Amino acid sequence: MFAVTEQPIDTAALRASLQRPEAGALVVFEGWVRNHHNGRAVTRLEYEAFAEMAQSEGDALVTEIQQEFPGVTITCVHRCGDLVPGDIAVWIGAASAHRDDAFRAARLMIEEVKRRLPVWKKEHHPGAAPVWVNCTEDTGVQRNAAAFNARQSSLPEVGDAGQQRLAQSSVLVVGVGGLGCPAAQYLAGAGVGRLTLVDGGRVELSNLHRQILFEMGDVGAPKASRAALALRARNPNITIEAFSSDITASNARTLVTGRTVVLDCTDNFTTRLMLHDLCLELGVPLVQAAVHRWEGVLAIFQRGEGGCLYCTGLPAQSVELDATGNCAGAPVFGPAVGVLGLLQATEAIKVCLSCPVTEIATRYTLLIDTLSTDITRVERPARVDCPFCRGVAPATSAASGSDDGSPLWVDLVGMADLHAPRLVVLVTEAESREFVLPRAARVLHPADSVTLKNVAAETTGPLVLVCPFGLRSAAMARGLRASGKSNAFALVGGLSRVRLAGSSSVRPEAQA
Repeated sequence: MFAVTEQPIDTAALRASLQRPEAGALVVFEGWVRNHHNGRAVTRLEYEAFAEMAQSEGDALVTEIQQEFPGVTITCVHRCGDLVPGDIAVWIGAASAHRDDAFRAARLMIEEVKRRLPVWKKEHHPGAAPVWVNCTEDTGVQRNAAAFNARQSSLPEVGDAGQQRLAQSSVLVVGVGGLGCPAAQYLAGAGVGRLTLVDGGRVELSNLHRQILFEMGDVGAPKASRAALALRARNPNITIEAFSSDITASNARTLVTGRTVVLDCTDNFTTRLMLHDLCLELGVPLVQAAVHRWEGVLAIFQRGEGGCLYCTGLPAQSVELDATGNCAGAPVFGPAVGVLGLLQATEAIKVCLSCPVTEIATRYTLLIDTLSTDITRVERPARVDCPFCRGVAPATSAASGSDDGSPLWVDLVGMADLHAPRLVVLVTEAESREFVLPRAARVLHPADSVTLKNVAAETTGPLVLVCPFGLRSAAMARGLRASGKSNAFALVGGLSRVRLAGSSSVRPEAQA
């Protein structure tokens, strides 16, 4: 229930209205009129509201919060008219079976009332003219916005002008999981003016070791809205939007259009390819990352700079990438997604600042192995014959992956046509024990680019690389081709097409 009234608030009646046999907790917030504000004495306040809009917005808030916290009952009353110090201006009560939900719901109601309700107050000061103040803005917090980012804006690469560019930026984060949580937190901290979070998922207990914006009490709640609540508490100076729904072909164009940069923090190739294609079509820079176990991949795609995904030989249909699948239930090292998420935020901020070094970053794919602390940069040049880069929809088959037109990917049947190529397995120590490795193959762990280039130099014939799920081998094979080894290939599906040791099958994985 929400109400705007000019009468004194009857707290006893409101508390009684929230009593229920099944409620184990009642959290009450009372906003009192104080006798000072921003260092000035206050003798009385005049509250004025756009009544119809305030009522409509208040009703909507109550509905939204009760949907966000099932089982919680919210009551909010906002008083208008003349008030003196000690009077109650706002009363909020949240009744729930559990205290944590009641606390969280009450806090959300407090913050949203202040942010969204069309209410103004006139402050009366001794010996001075009264001043109208918009209750949706805390002038003290707004005045401290410059101090909030002072350490960042003091960097010569940022400065006041750069901080202003950040404040005018609009950033879309798709996926608020292990990658999206740290990325969004640092984007909010950097002061991007508009930050939009899109995720149709809900917080799960197994998420908490790596999805750092969530707490135990968030389990079962929508990720996007809870992440937005946490970020608003960290930086109230920026606009944070939450869409608790998946990004799809029907809404993607609306969400992407006009953005300064988009972060792809998702966990499936259907969405990855859709965002890749749409961002390049609209000319919006895309920062994409993925993590599997201990390893991560980072790439920045910007039209006219470096190669696109299809330039690397990636199949143009997500169904062809089922060997890497999605992240549901996949093992993952928490700090690995944290590292990649922070790198996504770093690159996105540099895009917003128009840093020249960003143009260099778009020409490479970064491979990071947090287990061996190994970092590899793989060149990603644009192919002059790439149909997508030429503005044509990608072909339904695998794109070419070398200058001579030979496909980058090869399957087991295609390997026979290569006439006994040398097989090189790229695995970590742990993966070498988990997977059945092909006989007579050269095994490299860690799969650093220097060792691989040495092996390639010793091999005159075709070279086929294979890793657990295909992504690592494809990136490394593309790197070898860029350095002159035109007959380097990647095995489609990787070792996931081989049965796991001691298991009847293997489920492909690509964790975010």
